[in-house]
Amino acid sequence: MKAGSTEDNDDYMYNNSTGEEFDLPMIREGGREQRRGADGKRESAKRPQMHLVGRWRLYGQIMDMQAVRGAQQGLECLLLSFAEAKMALVSFDAATQGIVTESIHYYEHEELMHRTCNDDVTCALRVDPEGRCVAMRIYDDQLAVLPLVAAGGGDPREAKKPYADSYVVNMRQGDSGVRGIRDFVFLGGYLEPTLALLHEPVSMWAGMLDSAVDSCAITVVSLDLTRRSVSTLSTTSRLPYDCQTLLAVPEPIGGVLILGTSQITHVANGAVSCVSVLNKAAAHSIGVGLLDYIDATNEDLELLLSPPSCACVFVGSNTAAMWTHQGFCFLLRLESDGRVLKRIVAKQIAGPDSRCETPGPIANTWDDVGILPSCLAELRVSYDDDESGASLDSLLLFVGGKAGRSILLEVDDRGESSQAGKESGRLGAAGDGTMDIDAELYGDAPLARSSLPGAADQTWTDRYCFTVYDELLGTGPVVAMEVGTAGGARDGGLELVTCGGNEWRGCLRVQQRHIQPETIASFDLPGAPVRRVWTVRCLKEYNIGGAMQAADTASLGELHDTFMVLSRDLSTAVFAAGDDLQELDRTGFFTDGPTIGVGEILGSTRVVQVHAGGIRVVNASGRETQALGVDEGQTIVWAEVADPVVLVRLAGGEFRVYEVEAGSRELRQTALPGVFSRHAVTAALFRDTKRVLGTNREWTERHSGAGDSARATTTTTATAGVLDSDFDSLYADAGSSHERRRKRLSAMGGSGGGKAARQTKKKRGADSDVPGDGVGLAGASGIGEGSLYAALLAANGDLWIIRLPQFEVVWITRRFDLLPTTLSGGSAGGEDSSGSSDEEAEGGQQPDWRRRRLGAGAGSPRIDELCLAHLGGDSIDTVHIVAVTTAGEVAVYRAFGHCEQAGARDGELAVRFTRVAHDVFAYEPDYERIVRRAQASQLDAYAAWSEQNRGRVEERLVESEHAVREARERAREKQQREEAAELADWGEGDSEGEGEGEEGEGKGGARSESRAEPAPAGKGPSRAAEDDLYADAAEHENIFGGFGGGREEAAEAAAEEAAEEVAEEPAEEPAEPIEDAAEPLDEPLDPAAPVARRLTVLGNVGGYAAVFVAGARAALVVVGAKRYARVHPVRLGRSAGGAGPADPAGLVGVARFHGAACAHGLVALSRAGTLAVAGLAASAAAARGGVEYDAPWPVRTLPVGTAHAGLGGLGGVAFHAPSGCYAAAATGMARFCIREPNPDVAAADADVARSDDQQLVPEHERRALRTSSAPPPAPQFHVDLLSPVTWETIDSYDLARDEHVVAVRAVELEAEGGATRALVCVATGFVLGEDVAARGKVYVFDVIGVVPQPGRPQTSRRLKLLCEEEIRGCISAVADVRGLLAVSVGSKLFLRALAAGALVSVAFLDCQAWVRSLAAFRNFVLIGDLINSLWFAGFQEDGPTRLHVLGRDYCNRLPVEHADFLVLGPQLLLLAADAHGCLHFFAYAPRDAASLSGQRLLRRAEFNLRSPVTGLRRLNAATAHAQGGAAAVQQVCLVSTASGALHAVSLLPEKSFKRLHRINTHLVHCTQPLAALNPREFRAVPLHRRQHHAPRRAVLDADLILPLYAHGPLDRQGEAAQRDGTTPDRVLRDIADAERAIDFF
Repeated sequence: MKAGSTEDNDDYMYNNSTGEEFDLPMIREGGREQRRGADGKRESAKRPQMHLVGRWRLYGQIMDMQAVRGAQQGLECLLLSFAEAKMALVSFDAATQGIVTESIHYYEHEELMHRTCNDDVTCALRVDPEGRCVAMRIYDDQLAVLPLVAAGGGDPREAKKPYADSYVVNMRQGDSGVRGIRDFVFLGGYLEPTLALLHEPVSMWAGMLDSAVDSCAITVVSLDLTRRSVSTLSTTSRLPYDCQTLLAVPEPIGGVLILGTSQITHVANGAVSCVSVLNKAAAHSIGVGLLDYIDATNEDLELLLSPPSCACVFVGSNTAAMWTHQGFCFLLRLESDGRVLKRIVAKQIAGPDSRCETPGPIANTWDDVGILPSCLAELRVSYDDDESGASLDSLLLFVGGKAGRSILLEVDDRGESSQAGKESGRLGAAGDGTMDIDAELYGDAPLARSSLPGAADQTWTDRYCFTVYDELLGTGPVVAMEVGTAGGARDGGLELVTCGGNEWRGCLRVQQRHIQPETIASFDLPGAPVRRVWTVRCLKEYNIGGAMQAADTASLGELHDTFMVLSRDLSTAVFAAGDDLQELDRTGFFTDGPTIGVGEILGSTRVVQVHAGGIRVVNASGRETQALGVDEGQTIVWAEVADPVVLVRLAGGEFRVYEVEAGSRELRQTALPGVFSRHAVTAALFRDTKRVLGTNREWTERHSGAGDSARATTTTTATAGVLDSDFDSLYADAGSSHERRRKRLSAMGGSGGGKAARQTKKKRGADSDVPGDGVGLAGASGIGEGSLYAALLAANGDLWIIRLPQFEVVWITRRFDLLPTTLSGGSAGGEDSSGSSDEEAEGGQQPDWRRRRLGAGAGSPRIDELCLAHLGGDSIDTVHIVAVTTAGEVAVYRAFGHCEQAGARDGELAVRFTRVAHDVFAYEPDYERIVRRAQASQLDAYAAWSEQNRGRVEERLVESEHAVREARERAREKQQREEAAELADWGEGDSEGEGEGEEGEGKGGARSESRAEPAPAGKGPSRAAEDDLYADAAEHENIFGGFGGGREEAAEAAAEEAAEEVAEEPAEEPAEPIEDAAEPLDEPLDPAAPVARRLTVLGNVGGYAAVFVAGARAALVVVGAKRYARVHPVRLGRSAGGAGPADPAGLVGVARFHGAACAHGLVALSRAGTLAVAGLAASAAAARGGVEYDAPWPVRTLPVGTAHAGLGGLGGVAFHAPSGCYAAAATGMARFCIREPNPDVAAADADVARSDDQQLVPEHERRALRTSSAPPPAPQFHVDLLSPVTWETIDSYDLARDEHVVAVRAVELEAEGGATRALVCVATGFVLGEDVAARGKVYVFDVIGVVPQPGRPQTSRRLKLLCEEEIRGCISAVADVRGLLAVSVGSKLFLRALAAGALVSVAFLDCQAWVRSLAAFRNFVLIGDLINSLWFAGFQEDGPTRLHVLGRDYCNRLPVEHADFLVLGPQLLLLAADAHGCLHFFAYAPRDAASLSGQRLLRRAEFNLRSPVTGLRRLNAATAHAQGGAAAVQQVCLVSTASGALHAVSLLPEKSFKRLHRINTHLVHCTQPLAALNPREFRAVPLHRRQHHAPRRAVLDADLILPLYAHGPLDRQGEAAQRDGTTPDRVLRDIADAERAIDFF
């Protein structure tokens, strides 16, 4: 698979291993990298990276993909081929960031469908190098030719389509007579499109090798696109029989390379010029006519190729890079004499050494380059170096990997640059071009000549350097699957463990649906329940030279947090976030009520606290510097802080803006225009620090040289903005700028916010930290960087973006409340600045802004909150909008540059937003009601507990009050002495004034002023007194004593002693909250209550800038290196040592936390009132084997090479629950050997006697014999025990040679005494050839505890072999049935019991063919036969134990690979997966007449997964469905496929199924699918594989329903539900119930 390269477009599209999803990564310029310039030196250049632009699901299996020229010059389209002879032409729409179907081509006609045995290589696409046509192979040696229209000849708009009508050419007809096509390729340098066809005229098989080994031929034909004819140019016959693939050779050599199993052949001009053999046995596959052309240069490599699984590309005119099916990477050099090829030299540069007995990594190679190739594409790009200005050409290769890892690498040709560098070093120092004689005679001239490429054979590979720039980690293919508990804890969350790769390269992948931060410390907070948490940083300033300068010189991102603020319903607690968390009692923060918002201003030198009665500004010492209040009777309920602006909202819906005044460094209220209407729903502030959002003027200037204005619609992912000049004037000498701005806004019709805000200032004395006149913000760096915007959601659903401080509307989109797919900006001209809705203009009264319903209709979810944020790391410049509805649905939009042509103004933003699809379905319409009920119950329980313990607490407080007061005074004096000593080196600062001011504040300072502010409306003093009572009792208790090791001071010691005295007497615990989900909450909303915030922007969490979404299913929106937004659910995990329970109640608040004990972590607040400090696990980019968050699921990839050297894979994995460890069947590689065939010689080797009637030495125990040449590698199995924490091998058990592991399974067997034990069963079989009787073994292991190795606590477990039994025949499947072990050997099924270290037979059943899978449920056994379909048997325990068949499927043509049960209450279905990837559902219904009294299993449904099933795992549902008022028992099945996909299959209640089935049918008929593919046909079983029955469509495809109802527009949801006679809420509830049932991980 290749993609054409152009100079104007560097986009590349690829298909992943699933064949169902379509990804579009764009190669962009990323970070800086050192490159080699023209002089041979390394220069600074931009590093290419892949950015994921979009993902689209196709209802078809992609077979091949090619890039072709589009109708417009410089643009390309993508040609996709699908199974069953279909291809579609799609293009990328830059205006919507989506793909559009240009054309479809369908060749499934009866007259063309002549099936042959070679149809597995159909649908291969080849593109002419000149871009004149595309050819696709279809049935029976036929080619479908699609002529392409040349682009660039005239006006692009005149070409309506980039292609002409296609036609089909039968290569068997005409003068060519080509039969048995194996591969074909276009050749360059011809006037007409020319094809080279590799074919086999007469079919061969292994029995004909003695008579004919040269059966292949190559034919070169020319295509006449006008006449639609084919002309034969040349034919070369008698080529080796094992030739498989072709590779075109560029000029000047020309011709083609033919890759075979043991040789590489070159053919040019109809003649063979060279046959390079790769091993000594290759002569047996070469005919007599080619013996004169044999090149034996590479025969010592002993290499065997699988050409269809290899990838080869030319990196130079005579050099090619080849990746083999085993992971080897070779460079091939073609040495020629003119146009005649003399020899081919191959040298390995990466991968395991193929010449070693035990293949291991070779030294001095690029290990990251050696992968298993699945596809390869080349791309030639040019970069402009910023420093030198030179244009640097680069060859990029994208190598897709079969083992789940794909790489983007650069091939640097250093030959010409090295030669130029040596020649330049010999020139004179004056640079006049004269030769330096001294350098020529005594310098490095001889060395330069010897180091030139081609001077010696051993150095020619040094000319090319491979550099891996980026990689993609996939989840497929999957070999086996297992489900275990995270970290090995019994009550921890589940995790999915899959064995990926194949026999050559394998890896272990650990996946979890939720992000589970590792808990470092957790605390149960005393007092009333905490509602929200904030952490802020605050730099300490000193007055040096008359200017305030920050003392901390470190970057702001690495600065530790200073304060942590916890808000309760009636109070606020402030903690110092140092080495330990300690509560602060006397600060400038407002603590007598809840906190609305906390933020940083003035370059993080001040902290802003917004409470219901006003605003507080606090410095780094915790001292108040400014206090603002609101009018009497008004209350702040919402706040947003973005330096230097504070945006608040009052209970009546009115907005107010406070802005930092440059001269006084204080907050001042600013008049607002009418756009900030009281009827707006929500708002958000955003500072574009990376200058991503640009204006139309900037867009025009950037694209003015690209062509005419028609090209202005071309899209780029990042546009540069300019720094707003008004912000420079804000922090300069302001003067009367504030007054001028207020008059200007008043003239615009703006509102001044009613009455003037009351301000409470402190008297400035010696402790004042405000600089004198004429002193600006010289010490506050980083203030005002980037433009500041405010996003406002109007009542009519429009989204407004306003530039501050001009309050200029720069972007508007209509009906954002419907959550459309693309947000297009409209013109702001002519808009009503008041922003009022139609109802308000007509004079109608709007309901309260808190209860306003937006959307398609009544009862539909409305937009509750939104935010704009920079997501990703420091080098990622993307802007996203995150919105959450009242029902918990999360919508994420990504910004991209786009200039609107019609009516666009220069000052408006040239940007659009496209919605990012994700699979997190979090619909909970009753979330607000449940939260309010829970909060009310918690308050009632706390009030009852406080009333009971009031008297006891007051008595103890009186006794300890005097001791606590003395301890405070001593601590204050000590702190003042330390600060005075610290300031000695800095000069006179504001800390000295603070110490003097604190004495005055003790009686009537900031504490009394805070209490004098108006209390929030609706708050009574009784509940506040109870809260303060408890806070005084424990205000000095170090509740975070276990975090970071606190400082032992006198105040803390006295406080702890007082708290211990209080705790001596037993206290009654608070009553448990009582929740009644069925009873509605009739309590009305308090208009003065703070607005619950659900979105929190996190600056740096584990290297990611993310957005936390609180709700019924808390989520985290992160953007990784691929710049694609990922939405992951979040739940708290366990600590590193496994202590501390997981979070079962969900998270209600999160804040970033950066300290010494937890670097770049987060602090999370659960609904149960637990505060936890946690950190994300190391990412995959930071550590090998780390967690990759830039994936659909967080995944940890562990290559096999970390535990085993060289090649190898994984054959199975099992989870041992009691120990929490995993047992994996791993493989190494060894040379293949045959056993001694002579029984007498084998007996002599074993030194035993042999009788005539008995063979004493089995074949698998005989001596191994080496083969003569090119022995293939064979797997060597062993069983490894893996630690669930470090994922390293802690114990291993080696198996015999040629012993293959068939199954690894965790079983529960009945041991002595009648108790069951969890054990690990390993079934094996010996593979020795067709002429040797098969044998197998059963191993039963237990995992025991031992004394760990010093310094390695994870080595406390070992494997203990309990039983080993050899069986005549290869074992095919194992399972446990009621404490017994079920073992299948061919067609026989045995039930055996474990007794005294041996397996004793209990029951037996003959299944007639080959048992492939076993599953047990209670006393029922489900048997999957590879030929005889499905058997349903029962096990009788009472009386004589036996197995008897209850029913079976009499259609004996279904090859069942896996089978299991599906359970929902009394319903039981049988699930079978065949060898072709189709699921079949059967029912055992003895009362149905069609079942013949139960003897026949009835077929209920079928579903095509389009990929072979590799594993089935039955689990109990996460939540059970309610049937008849009681929860029904439900079990679902997880299905893993070879493509890496994971499917969940569950049963639905009848009513839910009927509703969703109608929606499914509507979407099939009314939705236009991408590439015109039929979703129903895609999921149907092919006609030639149906078992003479009508198709049953009783299975719902969630991939068809979820895209609409998970991230589709709300109006489309309502339309689809209305057509089917239901409501969107009812459909969403059905989907939510099904999603909760499978929410395991």
